[in-house]
Amino acid sequence: MRIAIILNGISLEKDSFYKKILPGLSATFTVEVFETIAANDALSLASKAVEKRFDVILAAGGDGTLHQVLNGILRDREDHKDLPILGAIPVGTGNDFARALKIQKDVDQLIALLQNLKPKEIDIGKVHYTSTIKETEERYFINVADIGMGPEVVKKVMASDRAFGASLSYYFAIISTFSQYKVMTVHAIADDWKWSGKLRTLAIANGNYYGHGMNIAPDALPNDKIFDVFIAGNVSALFFMLKSHLLKQGKKVIHPEVLYRKTTTIELSSESPCTIEADGEILGLLPARIEMMKQTIKFLC
Repeated sequence: MRIAIILNGISLEKDSFYKKILPGLSATFTVEVFETIAANDALSLASKAVEKRFDVILAAGGDGTLHQVLNGILRDREDHKDLPILGAIPVGTGNDFARALKIQKDVDQLIALLQNLKPKEIDIGKVHYTSTIKETEERYFINVADIGMGPEVVKKVMASDRAFGASLSYYFAIISTFSQYKVMTVHAIADDWKWSGKLRTLAIANGNYYGHGMNIAPDALPNDKIFDVFIAGNVSALFFMLKSHLLKQGKKVIHPEVLYRKTTTIELSSESPCTIEADGEILGLLPARIEMMKQTIKFLC
């Protein structure tokens, strides 16, 4: 079995990966590491790993690295039946999809998963969004796509030096976004429901978590062929902050402006520029359409 590891070259835990994870893997399997040096390297490196016929491709980083690796595997290969197994080594800033699947930064767990090799079929979402030059582009996602405060938090985290670690970086980004974000009018059309109003955040979830451990979709299953949708409308920043501990605990927030819905497709539009992100990666702007794909991917978990 040949294993390719796509490593985020700016991961704060890169040294730990080389010292504590790679030696154990290399002693047991045939492993090659490909380290990113530029913004979208993980996407191209993953595509080349597919061409080189690796059996397993592991994304070593956070949700953004996993997102790029997924897109590198699937781009122009949607209908392929012999794609490699995808997996994650959570050594990034945000590891929300790994958290949902209980994947740890543990070489013994990883070796056991590779030796047993019983991957699960995981659903994939697809986002059709508007680029900054008004063209329609597409991206796949595996965890959560969202609009509202989420993309603004991502921008702030990515702009920070993360010198004090992931948790504090997210904490300061969230607090800053709460104080600065102004709700905007958004329209959503799903399979059998519609919603319009002033929006604080709307998340389309395949996994449970986003924003470094916020469980906005406690009922979500990544293999049930349906998205769980979390909507926080015109709620105050103070209310959202006071209820954030419930989200961390996986409890649902009870409020007339907070909704939990399900769908397989959703169309989003806004009356002012609104950014959309997926898996911790900024994509572009609304209008956008998100759909559950028929295709699944084999995931190591």
